[in-house]
Amino acid sequence: MMAIIFAKKSQRLKDKHTMDICGEHLIDRVSRIILESNLFEEIILFTKNSLLSSKYCITENDATEGVLIDSILYSIGKHKEFLAVGGDMPYIDKGLIDNIIKSYSGTAITCTADGFYQPLFTVYTEKLYKPMKEYRNNGGESVSRFLGTSEIQALRVESEKLRSINYMSDLNEARRILCGVKND
Repeated sequence: MMAIIFAKKSQRLKDKHTMDICGEHLIDRVSRIILESNLFEEIILFTKNSLLSSKYCITENDATEGVLIDSILYSIGKHKEFLAVGGDMPYIDKGLIDNIIKSYSGTAITCTADGFYQPLFTVYTEKLYKPMKEYRNNGGESVSRFLGTSEIQALRVESEKLRSINYMSDLNEARRILCGVKND
């Protein structure tokens, strides 16, 4: 299996993927954690940001025109099966990755916390392509909503593990929790 890290240009926190967390860029932290799990044959950083890269994976340009669902549909069409991970999720760890991969039995599986289905911590498979494409063609844009209405396995996990960085306050909190940095 492969892992695909989705990292678009952030509207809310400019250049967040290259901001420092625990002595490394956020994108390097996420890709390193995935690499160190030793569960993936290949790790791809899928991004619309031509300046973004990570030393732990290869970079593939996301040339889709739309939103996340379009990027995921493209990736399913090209790669068939993969674990999708958000490039701004510094709380993921080997245990969380092990849990979803060990629970995977050939059909799509997602993680949920507090009623939210996390589209960027989901194993996508080719079998999801047709219903997701139909959902998109009918005007659907929310991958989380699609996952919540699909008949796929959902693992309940700690919401803390699925948190992403969207604002400077999120980054400062992650630095405090993960790195022991005191914020002023």
